[in-house]
Amino acid sequence: MHQAAKDGDIARVTQLLDQGSDLSELDEAGEPALIIASLAGHADVVVLLLDRGADIEIRNKGGLTALHAAAYGGNLEVVKRLVAEGADVNDRKNFYQMSPLHGAAEEGRTDVVAFLLTKSADVEATERNGYTPLTQAGWRAHWDTAKLLMEAGAVCQKAELVGEPLYKECTKRQ
Repeated sequence: MHQAAKDGDIARVTQLLDQGSDLSELDEAGEPALIIASLAGHADVVVLLLDRGADIEIRNKGGLTALHAAAYGGNLEVVKRLVAEGADVNDRKNFYQMSPLHGAAEEGRTDVVAFLLTKSADVEATERNGYTPLTQAGWRAHWDTAKLLMEAGAVCQKAELVGEPLYKECTKRQ
């Protein structure tokens, strides 16, 4: 099931579901099929798994959800579907205490960040080390994403980038 979800092989996923595959089973890396398909961006597989009863809030061994994976992977279509199905855009109940917005910002997924912001994602949420989505974007030099976060109200003064205040970097690029 997990390999078929990763490959986007909807026919194989359907066959395995028809044979009674367990949707909550984790692979050897601690990932359920829904999260694997979400990270890979296979919207059709995600829809099938949800339609067949996959728990939208299922977590991997680190506590991340399918929405975290889709946001990190930059899979906007999957992000939209998961949110429409009720996924929590501000979920931070994981080892890292990261929201989906953190992952999207870290990877410079500006389109996903923009969408999550329209769904009231908390622009000032902090992960376990105290970093905000703006910090994550700045750390990876995703200045378009950082600018979008600032336009949404992210506070530069709260963030630091390798010991230097992020606002210096942000304001240079505004």
